[in-house]
Amino acid sequence: MWGPTPTPPPPPPRGPGAPCSQPRDIGEGLRYVAGQHMIRTVIAALSTLSFGLAIMNTYWAYYLLADLRVSPTAFGVIMGVGGAGSVAGALLAPRIASRIGIGPTIIIGFAVSPLAQVPLLLAGPGLRWQIALAGTLAGQLFWATASGTSQRSLRQILCEPRFQGRMQAASTTVTAGARPLAAAAAGTLVLLLGVRGTLVVGAALQVVPVALLLFSPVRALLDMPAPPKRAAVPPAREGAS
Repeated sequence: MWGPTPTPPPPPPRGPGAPCSQPRDIGEGLRYVAGQHMIRTVIAALSTLSFGLAIMNTYWAYYLLADLRVSPTAFGVIMGVGGAGSVAGALLAPRIASRIGIGPTIIIGFAVSPLAQVPLLLAGPGLRWQIALAGTLAGQLFWATASGTSQRSLRQILCEPRFQGRMQAASTTVTAGARPLAAAAAGTLVLLLGVRGTLVVGAALQVVPVALLLFSPVRALLDMPAPPKRAAVPPAREGAS
């Protein structure tokens, strides 16, 4: 039977006289992240979601303004309502996670994103559709922020203190690094499929991270796990400034 992949032990702390090496530090950080199943899964889900969203965001504003004929004022209102949803998600994230569990909060946030694209793809010109898009964006950003707060806290809890910076750097590099590639992909797709077809591809890609999380231990995680034991600091470095 297939079982969970055992987590390899992290590399031991360097001694007090060991020279610093940036390539070695980067390599150690990448190996550590790759060896932590839950952290690795969350970062993979984040990067895939970022790629799908970046494809859509390349032409999202153009689609609203040109195809759906949303006025600049209405576009600003839609963005403002979405921002209000994000603020509400940040304020209520701890309460939501304590009510339904940290894992479900993360997964719902990812699952709402592709669902929120359905009204956009079905929308036409008119005030009623603009109201629907504003409400949908508010709901999407509400859950995205609540989920983002929860998954960031989870990664920080699971990560050893000495790898916190490298873990976050790996997450930011993979997630943000996907966006220029997605923009280039969107430019190619729009030549083949048009703007709406490109949006459909971006929305479909956002289903992939939901599947990654559903088939991971994150699904059953209701409470924050206990943090890993901190590695002992060599006596020669204790109290060093």
